[in-house]
Amino acid sequence: MGGVSEPMPGGRGKKSLVVDLNLVPFIDLLTVLITFLLLTAVWTQTGRINIDQSVQKPQKQEQPKEPPKRLTIMIDRKGYTMKWADEAPEPLPIAGGGYDVTGLREKLKAMKERLPKDPKVVVAPEDTIAYREMIAVMDTCMSLGLSNLMVADAASVIGEMM
Repeated sequence: MGGVSEPMPGGRGKKSLVVDLNLVPFIDLLTVLITFLLLTAVWTQTGRINIDQSVQKPQKQEQPKEPPKRLTIMIDRKGYTMKWADEAPEPLPIAGGGYDVTGLREKLKAMKERLPKDPKVVVAPEDTIAYREMIAVMDTCMSLGLSNLMVADAASVIGEMM
């Protein structure tokens, strides 16, 4: 606690009046203010959005690129449908009441020989397909060394499967 000593009013000057200042609330206020200032300084940097207001010149239209070469495996109620790049889709229907994972493995082994190194593989199940069926296809691909896997919705790849 801080103290201030002042002479007594009235000119006598011999007795002093001691005033004690309670500095605890002042220190508490400073602590809160410093904390608040440090936190807001951090948020001003992360909340900043850089905007370029310069006018861009019109871009030349690029020639349409060839579609990406990827292996697409669609899983629907009928079974599997596999398609590599521009080739015709290869259906693999359901056999024996379930999905033919061994047949898929054999077709992927045969197809892997003509695929480039580390091709993109898109696994696209329909919404009604059980999760375990998608995982079985992904596990089969991984076991054959096809590790560049992506998951898509069947509705997004149905156009290229036709």
